Amino acid sequence: MTSVPAIAVRGLQVRLRPPRRPGTAPAAILRGLSFTAPAGQVTAIVGANGAGKTTALRAIIGAVPAAAGSIEVMGRALGPADVPLPEDVAVVADASPYPDHWTAHDVARLHQSCVPRFSVRRFGAELRAHEVDLDARIRDLSRGQVTQLLVAAALASAPRLLILDEPLARLDPLAREELVDRLRTQLATEDTTIVLTTHDLDGMDRFVDHLVVIADGRCVLEGAVEDLRDELVLVELPGMLPSGLVLEGAEQIGDLTRGLLPADDAAGLPPAARLLRPGLTDLVTGALRHARGTDRTNR
Repeated sequence: MTSVPAIAVRGLQVRLRPPRRPGTAPAAILRGLSFTAPAGQVTAIVGANGAGKTTALRAIIGAVPAAAGSIEVMGRALGPADVPLPEDVAVVADASPYPDHWTAHDVARLHQSCVPRFSVRRFGAELRAHEVDLDARIRDLSRGQVTQLLVAAALASAPRLLILDEPLARLDPLAREELVDRLRTQLATEDTTIVLTTHDLDGMDRFVDHLVVIADGRCVLEGAVEDLRDELVLVELPGMLPSGLVLEGAEQIGDLTRGLLPADDAAGLPPAARLLRPGLTDLVTGALRHARGTDRTNR
């Protein structure tokens, strides 16, 4: 029996006016976006700045209206602002939603009042473990410490689905590694589904199960990471490409051409070609280059 996806988005369209330009006509941000986030796995939604990653998450939680399409979260149809997320969904936004004069104690009191499963003990332990002062006002914390505060509040809510918008962007390398380890532990011990947006994939190869690549408001690559790595091969070939050979997202590095090719098409490559199993970054950059039509070998 097929399990219900944690998130299922179909044909999602979102049009928004540019910020600080109220007289401007709404522009298309999402253009028929479709993807799923399997339950019990880590899904990474990846794309360049402005691709629509954050807008997709905001539409899922009802923060921006959808012009068309459907959204289901844990089997429940969502999208409009008056349809709340299930109680066991926690969201870590890309900025603090709390007043900047609050402290961690104020955040704990708020969550205690509206999240039955919220653990004050775990919240405090998470913050102390990452050297975040519980008595400091949010405005006096560093950007990385604010991120730690938001993540601690989410984890202390014992969510079945954890949604994070660019959680790694404001963390130093050590804190990034520690956060990924914390999320791995959450996934393993509490069977939490994790959906995150990011544009930085360093150290994520062994963490991400399902990949969604967005360009210009559309999904240009989606699938289980291991399946994609089996279906595509990374080709490195000295010199220019032979006539008739097309590599997805090809780029020229010195005298070397690199790009992706369906594994089934690799048998006829020249003997000089080197075949590699693509990593997560290879899959993403290849898909984005292909979507933009920037095959550098033809420049």
